[in-house]
Amino acid sequence: MDEMRKKIIIQEINSWKESRMLPEQYCNYLLALYGQGELPPSKSNETASK
Repeated sequence: MDEMRKKIIIQEINSWKESRMLPEQYCNYLLALYGQGELPPSKSNETASK
């Protein structure tokens, strides 16, 4: 898959996660799928760790 397309998809999934359009578990699964197993840090993870 094209890297630009992956980046756009990942950004869209992150926006779904932040707006709670999909359950967090689904978003995490999709992020792992499109990120090839790497879960990029999200804003919700950063605030939870503080």
